[in-house]
Amino acid sequence: MAQRPVIGVIAESPLQRHILQKVLTAYGLSVDVNCGPEVFEHQPEERLGTVDCWLVDIETESLEAPVLETLFEISDKPVLFGLEKAPEKHDELYISWERRLFAKLEEHLGQLEVLETEESILALDAADDSAPIRKDSIRASEPAKEIWILAASLGGPAAVKEFLDHLPADIDIGFLYAQHVDPHFSKVLTKVLSRHSELDLMPLKVGRHISAGEVMMVPVDKEVSFGALGCQIHDRPWPGPYGPSIDQLFANALEYFGHRCHAIVFSGMGNDGALTAPRMRRAAERARGIRGI
Repeated sequence: MAQRPVIGVIAESPLQRHILQKVLTAYGLSVDVNCGPEVFEHQPEERLGTVDCWLVDIETESLEAPVLETLFEISDKPVLFGLEKAPEKHDELYISWERRLFAKLEEHLGQLEVLETEESILALDAADDSAPIRKDSIRASEPAKEIWILAASLGGPAAVKEFLDHLPADIDIGFLYAQHVDPHFSKVLTKVLSRHSELDLMPLKVGRHISAGEVMMVPVDKEVSFGALGCQIHDRPWPGPYGPSIDQLFANALEYFGHRCHAIVFSGMGNDGALTAPRMRRAAERARGIRGI
């Protein structure tokens, strides 16, 4: 896997530095320098030289500070000024702020995809090679009473595999699995995940309803929706920088399945699913209220 870009943060506010550290790490980026202006000049020059892009949050009246002179002397890497103050974590504006920040980084560093590689997937299979291979389950196709979406990004397949390996064949739940992965490796991933599982793993199929005990692999490159005619694959990419879009998948599933739709996010890019997950929870709460539970 290609090395991830290294980010340097220089910010006067300790809170801003803390938030930037968390959000950059959540997007799989490495933060090697994160300090205030007064500490920056004491950083070892060899450490500063590893940074691929700088985020600088200094008050306007401080822009002539020696820290900037030093920065431009020791580095020819992009320097981004004018960062917006991060909203509170639970503020509805936070996710938009986070995505604007990420978009700025991509302008200077190119697309920052975090994808599983074929090597990492095959290594996962080899690590679990001692486990017995289960025979394919043969069961009558029954409509799933509940639909659970399994969403994952980098590092997710290992957790998803362990989860699926422990589920019984007679479970009355159907699953949708959305994984950020190169489309060329989807078949390899399906093979690895099904090796020790009693559930039926398969690519999502047009016109097919999700049955109990099935795990349908959501396409990476094309958006899907659900309805009375079963699953549909559209001739358009998922919105946003990553496929599948976790938020869009949640929204499309919720539109048809309603309170019967649930989700587990094993790993994600930043706030994957955070926009739509609250709607899913409210739908479940309303259903419990109607049933008097």
